[in-house]
Amino acid sequence: MKLAILALEGCMHSAIAGVADILSLANHVMQQSGAKTRFAWEVLSLDGKPVRAGGGQMVAVDGAVGKRGRFDAILVPGNLVDHVTAERLQPQYARAGAWLRQQHASGRLIGAFCSGVFLLAGSGLLDHRRATITWWLQGELRQRHPTIDLAADAVITVADRIVCAAGPMSWVDLLLRLIEMVDGKAIAKLCADYVVIDTAQRTQSIFMPVGYLLSQDPLLTRADLLVRRTGKSPNDGQAPRRCARPQRAHAEPEVPGAHARAAAGLHHAPPRRARAHAAGDDGAADQDHRTHGRLRGREQLSQGVSQADLDVAAGLSRKTDGTDGVSCKTKASSSRELRAVTPSHAGVRPSLRQKPRTACG
Repeated sequence: MKLAILALEGCMHSAIAGVADILSLANHVMQQSGAKTRFAWEVLSLDGKPVRAGGGQMVAVDGAVGKRGRFDAILVPGNLVDHVTAERLQPQYARAGAWLRQQHASGRLIGAFCSGVFLLAGSGLLDHRRATITWWLQGELRQRHPTIDLAADAVITVADRIVCAAGPMSWVDLLLRLIEMVDGKAIAKLCADYVVIDTAQRTQSIFMPVGYLLSQDPLLTRADLLVRRTGKSPNDGQAPRRCARPQRAHAEPEVPGAHARAAAGLHHAPPRRARAHAAGDDGAADQDHRTHGRLRGREQLSQGVSQADLDVAAGLSRKTDGTDGVSCKTKASSSRELRAVTPSHAGVRPSLRQKPRTACG
């Protein structure tokens, strides 16, 4: 793969140096194994002159954008400038955007991360295409470019040979995806393994503060996170996953037939009355049953909902603990609320036939 890195005034220097380090290491590994090196890269500026990075360092370049040869892919770093500086640099961004449109039309892969996504958006390359950006810039991107199909939860997106990555350090994900698209998954995995990069799929939602999540439209945010997380319908024709039964803190009372069920691969809990009879304490067994129900509900909720949903579920669970003197009427009301916020596609099917208890125990 031959890669061009577009260096503009205010760019993030870490990405330029980091890309060179990863590709250099990959070439070294290939040489040591007797294989041919596969990677070449150049740092380009609009006029062929060095540029000052956002951190103040001068970035040396290999030439100007219009005077170099062909590339397989072009990487656009994010920038570290304030809004006043960004306004001053608008002519620079317009020139860079025009060159990127031309390169994309010629078949090149174009990739950008963090605030570099704004450069692609301003050039029109992201109109009516799926894209992502770091969570704390999503509001501005939506406001300035409403035609973009913004994947709020995605760390990386690919659409029509345009790759977007989310955060300031997401240039690593971006580089590996470009390598995969040009040279294949095996080469991309080789690079990731030798620089010890975690390539497990993840989402931005784990980094979003709860306050930010709560400030969004809860229904739209929940649907967006659930659907975009997999890129397909939540169940995709498969049966909902079942949560493993939580382990007891004390020994399970022996119940007739338990060994037979275990040998057959059936791990369903014994009937509630049988468990209470074996324990010899109806009240303790009933309380234990409710505790396990709450634990299973929390695990099931955590499989497919946002942090906001988990906060609601945790609050409702505290209301129904039964140790704070709350009336049974309040317990029943909270139980109905918990079932109302539990999505059926997360593997939890609220029971419509069961009536809430109106008596203690």
